[in-house]
Amino acid sequence: MLSVIVYGRNDSHGYNLHKRVAISINAFAEVMTDPADEILFVDYNTPEDLPTFPEAIQDTLTDRAKAMLRILRVRPELHEPLRSKTHLVALESQSRNIAIRRSNPANRWLLFTNTDMLFVPTEPGQSLSSIVAGLPDAYYCLPRFELPELLWEGGFDRRDPAGNIAKLRGWARDYHLNEAVRQPDPMHWDAPGDFQLVLREDAFAIHGFDETMILGWHCDSNLGARLKLLRGSIQTFADRLHCYHCDHTRVAAANNKGNRGTVMNDHNKYIWRVKSATLPAQAKDWGWPDKPVEEVSLAGNTPHARYVSGLSAAISPATADSYENDADVPNWGDLTYSIDHVLPFACDQLVTLPRETQLLVSGCRPEFLQRLATVWEAMGFTGKLLVPSENAWLAVEHAAIERGRFRTLLKRAHTLMFEFGFASQAYADGSRKGAKPSRDDRRRLYRVEMHMRQAIGEEERTRPAGRRQPRRLIGINIVHARRYTHIFDENLSTTITPFCAHVRGGYVRSDMAKKMRRMMPLHRLRGRVIG
Repeated sequence: MLSVIVYGRNDSHGYNLHKRVAISINAFAEVMTDPADEILFVDYNTPEDLPTFPEAIQDTLTDRAKAMLRILRVRPELHEPLRSKTHLVALESQSRNIAIRRSNPANRWLLFTNTDMLFVPTEPGQSLSSIVAGLPDAYYCLPRFELPELLWEGGFDRRDPAGNIAKLRGWARDYHLNEAVRQPDPMHWDAPGDFQLVLREDAFAIHGFDETMILGWHCDSNLGARLKLLRGSIQTFADRLHCYHCDHTRVAAANNKGNRGTVMNDHNKYIWRVKSATLPAQAKDWGWPDKPVEEVSLAGNTPHARYVSGLSAAISPATADSYENDADVPNWGDLTYSIDHVLPFACDQLVTLPRETQLLVSGCRPEFLQRLATVWEAMGFTGKLLVPSENAWLAVEHAAIERGRFRTLLKRAHTLMFEFGFASQAYADGSRKGAKPSRDDRRRLYRVEMHMRQAIGEEERTRPAGRRQPRRLIGINIVHARRYTHIFDENLSTTITPFCAHVRGGYVRSDMAKKMRRMMPLHRLRGRVIG
């Protein structure tokens, strides 16, 4: 019957975003009763090392909402061609069109709204689905009533949508909330984008939202203008359904910084001068039908579930309650570490990456690579672990591993990992007893260091073809590791992680990449001198 379409990303847009979205999605699901109903959340441009927004708040969603929710993940790489053209990090027209294209064809209606809305049927016991089921073909728009921040923040339980809806019915009368604000057509009501009910066939007929609108605001008004041209009028059923918006303007967001700081799409071009319902210029490619938009499920195969499954395949339970380590400066040259302890932190950097990711691994300890390959496969990755042939000591056989020369693999890798550890069996168990590197350790560490330096210097030149996004570099046992820590922190934009994690990730600073390229011949000479 109905596909509800919303969008967002895993950030902190506006005020108390996590609570607003959970309240809203749970309330949507509560009033949707047709078996074919669905909620499509387009997660647009969330950084690759983070889960989608619904995944991040799934513990606050009801079972009903999770069963109804479909998450369409638009990776940063897909947004990259538009990044220099807009100040926004999440684009409305593109997001909504992606959902339209992938919505359930069996559903007659599409509802465009936002993740801070609650819909309250005026007659208790009715559902949104039953209301729209009896509507004749048309374009419908409803007024938005504003809900003060302290009411929804302090008065709502995210996981009690039925209770929240019941409270709203009382509050509406007690606090005189229901003010409907008129606007001239094609808006009809103020803030029309919070409830636009459209026939699915009409959305396809007009080629969706206008994807040239990338500066914020008025995508909804433009849609209204074109649907009025198509249908001849704008209809409403405000006597049967009330729409409430969780106000969140205490904190300025990217699109509401006030008259001086807000950049908008042109009113005249996109509202008052619209002459055609259709968009012939984007007729073939609106909604990115041929681009790899991932669908994420909350029904078990979440990043957390894959992460736990992967670790369980490679790690046995500890036999001791805890063990001690020493982060004192004199021990910074001691690169022993426990693989069992470090592996969970290493895989935490990987699990949200695309399944087809190619991960380059240059390291010292073959045991680490063996365990990583086991986890990689168990987490469901289809890409390869690219291991440089120069690291001859990493003689591990696994279906996920592919070997080749470092320079060749560097041009194919999407993410890079460098592992620094003593390989000698006498002190590779994680105990720190002032261990010193053997000659073989120094040889391995030097090779991994050179690979890391080369990757930093060549980052801009060696990304895979067609990839504009910077690649993430992950350092294993890189915290308090003498000069390796210095190289990593000096040349990358990183987050300072605790010693206990032993892992750090970041992106190459462009100014340091040029410096590293100039220094590489000197580093190679040092290698020849010390053997």
